[in-house]
Amino acid sequence: MARSSSHSRSTRPMRSSRTKVQTYQEESSSQDETTDLRDSRRTSLSLRSRNTARVPKSYREESTDTSVEESVEALESESSVTPSNEAPYLDLGSASTPRPSRAQPSRRATTTPKSKTTKRALKSSGQVGRILPKRAKTLASEPISLGSGVIPPWQTLPYHVLLDIFLHASHPVFDEVRSARNDSVNRAVSLPPLLPASKSHSLLRLLEQPQESLSMNYSSKIKELHVEVEPLLLYKSGPTLGYFDLAKLIEKTPQVHTVRLYHRDDFELGFSQWQINQSKWTYRSSVFSALAKSGISLRSWDWNARFLNTDELVDLMMRTHPRRAFQSLRELRLFRFDNPSQMDSATKEAGLSQVLCMLPDLQRLTFTDSFLVGGQTLINLPHTIRSLTLNNCDNLWSPDLTSYLSSHGTNLRELSLSHNRHLNMSFIHNLAQSCENLEVFKMDLSMHDASSYHDIEPHFEDLLARTEVPTWPTKLQEIELIQLRNWDEPTAEIFFDSLVNAAPGLRDLRRLAISALLEIAWRDRANFRERWIPQLERVFLRRSTQPNPNLRSLHKRPLKSNSSVTGERLDEPEAQIDDSMQATSSRESHAISQRQSTRLARQKSREADDVGMCDVVNIRIDNQRPSELQYDEDDFLDDELSGDEDWAG
Repeated sequence: MARSSSHSRSTRPMRSSRTKVQTYQEESSSQDETTDLRDSRRTSLSLRSRNTARVPKSYREESTDTSVEESVEALESESSVTPSNEAPYLDLGSASTPRPSRAQPSRRATTTPKSKTTKRALKSSGQVGRILPKRAKTLASEPISLGSGVIPPWQTLPYHVLLDIFLHASHPVFDEVRSARNDSVNRAVSLPPLLPASKSHSLLRLLEQPQESLSMNYSSKIKELHVEVEPLLLYKSGPTLGYFDLAKLIEKTPQVHTVRLYHRDDFELGFSQWQINQSKWTYRSSVFSALAKSGISLRSWDWNARFLNTDELVDLMMRTHPRRAFQSLRELRLFRFDNPSQMDSATKEAGLSQVLCMLPDLQRLTFTDSFLVGGQTLINLPHTIRSLTLNNCDNLWSPDLTSYLSSHGTNLRELSLSHNRHLNMSFIHNLAQSCENLEVFKMDLSMHDASSYHDIEPHFEDLLARTEVPTWPTKLQEIELIQLRNWDEPTAEIFFDSLVNAAPGLRDLRRLAISALLEIAWRDRANFRERWIPQLERVFLRRSTQPNPNLRSLHKRPLKSNSSVTGERLDEPEAQIDDSMQATSSRESHAISQRQSTRLARQKSREADDVGMCDVVNIRIDNQRPSELQYDEDDFLDDELSGDEDWAG
């Protein structure tokens, strides 16, 4: 009985060092506890052939890297009276198997409760301060995905539903910035991204097999190829695999419409022209021959001057754009187009525009880190472009963009301008007239500089002149303006006032995000913030709740059948019944009309006061100095746990 009672009171696992101490200095231990201690010591010693008292002291930490087989053997070799905690328990799905939350240090079969006398005994024996056994490492628990328990009929789901499901579960499969596979690959049944190289070779071997003999035609399932050039195409993949043949892969994927050949450094901005190193890999003629041989019609393609210098690359574009594979291009991205010699820049810009005009269906165009992009390039672009992105183009000025928007802005639906050092917002004065169909307008004035100077300041004096009042296209759905600076308080007043005045016409606006820097006194900046942020939120932020899908429109009450009418109702004259039903119907119609009138009146009143339809309104006004890396609280937190989370005092 003493054993069971003491065991029930013990809630904290006893350390092994406390049970190994032999001492006779306990002052106030009961006879039952002394007998219990002797019995438990005798039981534990009988299970082992060695004498633990003769083991010399050692300060080496015990290893916790125990294999599964050793753990099972350790469990089987322990006493059936008390289980051992030297190795973690194995949860094999059995209901009778205990499952502690973490591995605990080994202990002997004892049920002696802790007491102050035991602590004194430990202290007198010299065991206090001894290095404890190393605690087992706890693995970070992965988030548990709780499902509804309903398994849909996968075989009968439509294609577009399956496509959305797999895109949500797998995208993005590969992190191009880190050149590493994401965890979503495991959830997507190990879909093979083209890195590491062994995956690419495995994919190619799969596609080379007769597709009729496989469970599905894999060749027709691949639509996009995203290839990091140097680790896959430049070096051998070991002595057995050799070089990877991209042309052969293209021949085996006739349904491909997107091919991206990129460099890892394409995501780094701020490098000077002399800091950009040319890649050892260059465009192969076999790739373009494979595109022609397979009859592929591309929709998206990248040209990168890192793989071929700009002059030779423009000549290559001149030869390849008239081919069938490029005539259906809708999206084109150009990286690192520059003019190192600074000679005959107008001629090179005209040649670049000429090769772009060879693409009749081009709709989305992106320039990144391209010094060659200037006024001549923009003014000669094709009129079919609906989305234009200019990212870190140092030769771009506001007058050049104003001329382009005046002649080509009618067809634009999206305009994104980021990190352009010489570009201010003077062009916004005629934005509504030039780009009447514009839906997305983004501008980021944060600058990047990878040199030792770290020059992150724009190279224009004023963001806007006081006479340049912004105008806003009425079809705008998203406005995102980041790091607006180099202006004074009156100019900022004019800018925000133009937004408020244009609000009644911006009925399609759903997102408004503005980050502005004002170099004024902190009291004036606080007053400016308190005056404009609530006003912009009141004007643009949507306050009406979404309609409840469970609510339905009111229906007239159906007439009851004769069988459902009570006996008393059957005795009434038929005319009296009709009169009562007509009266009830008229009362219901009158109540419905009153509710509708009240609802319409409230709606008109709300529309007169508030015109906002935005789901997101994010306004930030401060004087924080912009930097390439923005740190927050999460960057200063410890990544690892301290290890004492389970200590209860």
